[in-house]
Amino acid sequence: MCQLPDCRAGGKLSPCHPSVIAGKLPQDGRIVEIGCGCGVLLSYLLGQGRDVTGVEPEPGRFPPVEGARILAGRAEDLPLPDESCETTIMECVFSLCQPEASVRELARVLVPGGTAVIADMFSQAEGVTLHHSPMVRRVCPAGGLYAYFQERFTLCSFEDHTTGLRSMFLQAVLQGTAGDLLSPGDLQILKQAKAGYGIWIWKKRCCS
Repeated sequence: MCQLPDCRAGGKLSPCHPSVIAGKLPQDGRIVEIGCGCGVLLSYLLGQGRDVTGVEPEPGRFPPVEGARILAGRAEDLPLPDESCETTIMECVFSLCQPEASVRELARVLVPGGTAVIADMFSQAEGVTLHHSPMVRRVCPAGGLYAYFQERFTLCSFEDHTTGLRSMFLQAVLQGTAGDLLSPGDLQILKQAKAGYGIWIWKKRCCS
């Protein structure tokens, strides 16, 4: 996973307010945020009294998050025991990871029936790959995640939050900070791909 420590979005594209992701989570259980960046969502969940652990490749790149437990690790090799959490979150991170290995790890660390929340960009046209972007690597069609998840997970819901993505980019352009997010060339590629942003809720099958 690649992230930018100085990015206004906390090291990753995050067009949704933390309350949006938090509202999709089960009420109880242990939560693991994979690729927690500077800890915006992590802090929000801690403030709600949730049992949450962060995973980040290089936690020392970001200021400490008060009261947070953050482990060094990657989505493809999570530093967690088998069936050790009820919920995992990957916010604008799945598109930066090796998908097959990441899904295997999600299935390994989640309890049977556990929830995997994926919030990320998608293409409304053909999928694209941005070879030089540290923030977005792979943008697949909205249905493209099925191929990776269908063997071990069942899709419970999908919500389109493209409006939030457009608002974020528009605000960045107006503030003159769009370059903090993506290069002009990358923005053009995403425009041609009709990039959107969605939230997928997956449930681990009990016999995955």
